[in-house]
Amino acid sequence: MQGKGQVQKMNSISRRTLLAGSASIAAISSLTGIPSFAAVNKDPKTGTSPYSPNAGIYRHTLGSAELYSITDGSNSFPRRDNFVLNASPQVVASELTNNFLDPDTITLTFTPVLLKTKGQTVVIDTGLGENAFQQSKGIGGQFHRNLSAAGFSTKQIDKVLITHFHADHIGGLITADNKPAFPDSQIYVPAAEYAFWMSDSNMKNAATEGIKTNFERARHIFGIIGTNLHKFEPDEEVAPGVTSIATPGHTPGHSSFIISSENHTAIVQGDVTTHPALFIRHPEWHGWSDMDPDLAEKTRRQLYDRIVKDKILLQGFHFSFPSMGHVVKPDDGYQFVPLMWDPS
Repeated sequence: MQGKGQVQKMNSISRRTLLAGSASIAAISSLTGIPSFAAVNKDPKTGTSPYSPNAGIYRHTLGSAELYSITDGSNSFPRRDNFVLNASPQVVASELTNNFLDPDTITLTFTPVLLKTKGQTVVIDTGLGENAFQQSKGIGGQFHRNLSAAGFSTKQIDKVLITHFHADHIGGLITADNKPAFPDSQIYVPAAEYAFWMSDSNMKNAATEGIKTNFERARHIFGIIGTNLHKFEPDEEVAPGVTSIATPGHTPGHSSFIISSENHTAIVQGDVTTHPALFIRHPEWHGWSDMDPDLAEKTRRQLYDRIVKDKILLQGFHFSFPSMGHVVKPDDGYQFVPLMWDPS
């Protein structure tokens, strides 16, 4: 759990780290936090998205539970020189090249989770939402369509668990006409995250209009959700076999979830790492979207040391689909080993 000193540290975020944490995506363009999608996402001939409604569903058995990765799409944008705050652009470009990625482009994928556990159906994070789907012509905001393609309706969802309040995680909580997207579900959010973004003083001290938009987005979305909200604490059982973990740094109340079923364990880590090719291999690198980069690094190391030691399956929101695998520690950094695709 966060102590008073840690909470005070997060509430006195510097201008530099607030600027770094204005969004976990390229840009913010509206009250509901829809990101700007770069042209590199689109077919150069047609200008449209290659979206296929059945392209992004993957089911994994975890003991007696079922863990689904359900894609929300992706966003690609030109690599900004400060995408990594404490490494030169040349070194970052070289690392991308070493991973067979375009050194001048950052691509972030978005992968919420659906979990079936002990009679409950649970969603973890909701993607960008229907407004983003319309604005991006299907590049982002795919989650609700893929959820339906996987055979689930929002009426079947017992609970929605949120890791943190960035647009790509809470946008799907509401519909394009500003109604609750999960009207029959219980919405669970981290208490520390809610307290930070609902604080008038924190909003008043926002360093930029972009950061202020983050506050406005959260208030807009949770104003629509209303009282159907549960604010959970660290180490709380939020669903059968699912326990919250405090993983702050990316945002003040960022949380992850550990799932236990029979003798199997998985962790859904949210944005502990926003780009696995960079920040898993180099946990000491500080991402521009981490609101407290030093704390984010500490959290990353602690979580991955636990995952390595106990050989826990890891699901990462921004990992390459199906976004599951294991972490090993060959040296001072870590290495992500993707789960072998099982067509059955």
